Amino acid sequence: MPINYYFWFSQPSTILNQTDFYIGYFFAACLAVAIIFLVIARFAKHQTIKNIWKRIWHLSLTLAISGGFWFLFRYENTPLFSRRFWVGLIGLMGIVWLIFILKYLIFNFAKEKKEYEHEQMRNKYIPSRR
Repeated sequence: MPINYYFWFSQPSTILNQTDFYIGYFFAACLAVAIIFLVIARFAKHQTIKNIWKRIWHLSLTLAISGGFWFLFRYENTPLFSRRFWVGLIGLMGIVWLIFILKYLIFNFAKEKKEYEHEQMRNKYIPSRR
């Protein structure tokens, strides 16, 4: 199966082919991964680590929902929205979003984690108002 200009921008056939099912399986897997990340985020003790899991959860859920809508349009053979370049745009959006998450992990995560731990230590010894 060559992936060329015709593959991305032409109107696909009315019958779903194997590539469409693989793309649909990928988006279904994104939904399963999103549920797993949500459970992990719920049980994370550290607030900054919980924020990381929630960011990845939002990415996975957004990919799954938007991909699910594409698969629905593809299944119903809607002329404009069933084209495969929408999958390319969804994938590109996911890659850009993942780059921003990695940028946060590399540059800001350690600093925020240290600040949070310092704040927790400070609040431990400061009496609270009752």
